[in-house]
Amino acid sequence: MAFQSSITIPNVGTYTISPSIKKFTLIDLGFVENNAGAFILKRSLQPEKPIDQAISLKLTFKKDLSGAKADIVGMAGGPVQIGKQDDASQMEEILAFHLKELVERNVLEQTV
Repeated sequence: MAFQSSITIPNVGTYTISPSIKKFTLIDLGFVENNAGAFILKRSLQPEKPIDQAISLKLTFKKDLSGAKADIVGMAGGPVQIGKQDDASQMEEILAFHLKELVERNVLEQTV
């Protein structure tokens, strides 16, 4: 998926990049800067499993913070549809919690 100014996550909502986003806020939230300068955050949606074996939210911001992309990934790094999982409602609740924190910290803004 390409970087965009808005992110849509099925069954959760649509989010846009906040105009007041700051790099130090991303670092404070646990984002890691890769060699290309992009900021990457990976959060487990299955807390009972180790992070490398769990379905996770992977959120990436461009170096200049003008674009972002969000993916739900499995342990191999490929896309996963959480709606087809046995614990889908729990994962959607955890996903909503992580996104709410990003909204509260002025990283994202929820649209509709």
